[in-house]
Amino acid sequence: MKNKFSLHPATCFLLLFLLTALLSWTGSIYEWEGVRSLLSDEGLRWLLRTLLDDYLLSPVFQAVVCLFFGVGLFVHSGLGNACRRMAGGARKFSRKEKRALGLAVVTFLAYVGFCVLLAFGPWNVVRSSIGTLSDSPLTDGLWGVCSLGIALPAIVYGFASDSYLNDRDVVEGMAYLYKCRATYFVVLLFITLFFSSLEFSGLTDYAGLPDDVCRGAYLLCCLLFLL
Repeated sequence: MKNKFSLHPATCFLLLFLLTALLSWTGSIYEWEGVRSLLSDEGLRWLLRTLLDDYLLSPVFQAVVCLFFGVGLFVHSGLGNACRRMAGGARKFSRKEKRALGLAVVTFLAYVGFCVLLAFGPWNVVRSSIGTLSDSPLTDGLWGVCSLGIALPAIVYGFASDSYLNDRDVVEGMAYLYKCRATYFVVLLFITLFFSSLEFSGLTDYAGLPDDVCRGAYLLCCLLFLL
C-alpha cells in the first residue's frame, strides 16, 4: 500500500528549489554579500536561458543516456542474469548458455583490445592533435565507448542463447532501461534545477561551501536516485 504522505524525490528537489528561491529573495533584501534573488528579473532571465542547457548538457545526463543503451541490453538479453548466476553458483548452465557466455567474453575482449590498439597504437585516430589521450575524441566519447563495450557482448549473448531472434529484440533491449527508469530523468531535472539555482543565487558562496563540495553533493544525489 502506498503511503499518501510520502513525497517523490522529484517533488522534494522542487521544494528545495522553491526554498532556495525564497532564501535568495530574503538575502537580496537584507543585502547578504554576493547573493542574487531568483525571484528578480535577472533570476527569471537566468532560469529561462539556462535551465534546459544545464539539464541536457550536464555530464550526468549525457553519461546516463549513453549507458542506458548498453546496460539495458546487458539486462534485457539475459547476460546480466547469467553473470549473476555464475558469480553466485546458483545452478549449472546449459550447453547453449555456456557457448553464449564464451562468445560474449570473446567479443568483449576483442572490443577492449581494439580500443587499446586505437588508443596506444601507431595510428593517431582517437588521440588529440598532439598525440595525447587528454582532451581527445576518445575521452570525449568515453561514455559511448563504454556503453558499446557493454552492448556488443550482450547482443552476441542474446542471439547465441536465442534470447534475441531479430533486430526488434535488440531495439527493445536498448529501450529497456528507459522504460523501467523513465522517472529518473524527471528526478534528474529537479536535482539539476536545485543545484544550478544554488550556484546562481550565490548562497553556497555566502555559506562558505567550496565548489568541490557542491559538485560532489550533486553527483552523489544523481547517483543515489539512479540506484
